[in-house]
Amino acid sequence: MRPSLVFCGMLAASLLTPAVAAAQDLTAAQLKAAFIYNFIKFTEWPAGPTVSDPFVICVIGDAAVGDALKMVVDGREIDGRRMVTLPTLSRPTPACRVLYVSGGTLDEVARAIAGLQDSPVLTISDVGGFTQAGGMAQFLFDRGRLRFTIQASSVRRSGLKMSSKLLILGQR
Repeated sequence: MRPSLVFCGMLAASLLTPAVAAAQDLTAAQLKAAFIYNFIKFTEWPAGPTVSDPFVICVIGDAAVGDALKMVVDGREIDGRRMVTLPTLSRPTPACRVLYVSGGTLDEVARAIAGLQDSPVLTISDVGGFTQAGGMAQFLFDRGRLRFTIQASSVRRSGLKMSSKLLILGQR
């Protein structure tokens, strides 16, 4: 079975709720939120804040993805920490463990992640050239399907550890 099919299967299984929706009913924002949630599940962060501190996911520039993330992750836990989403920020806060940036030029997005390259913050965007500019994961649509690339060197430099399965899926 192809690795992308395995990931998609895991993605679908993790999102099943009592109200099952057909795949074609998902919006691009909901799909991106589901992928971000799975990136989180397959990533390890170095020891940091105490368990009582929330696991913060920050969103800059895409209110629809922020709202979709709130629906997918808020109230869930990762490593014993409650997950919360801070949508529609103008810049990342020190509490961010994940940062999704969209809706700007590559220069604007690069400025948003400046200073985070050596920090344990998972950076994700849908802006072309993001991974070449130091970001970790970039969404792209290819023949109507959401795909992603991962810049493994950026992940390693940050101190994060991504599952090898996720890294393989993120290779072109």
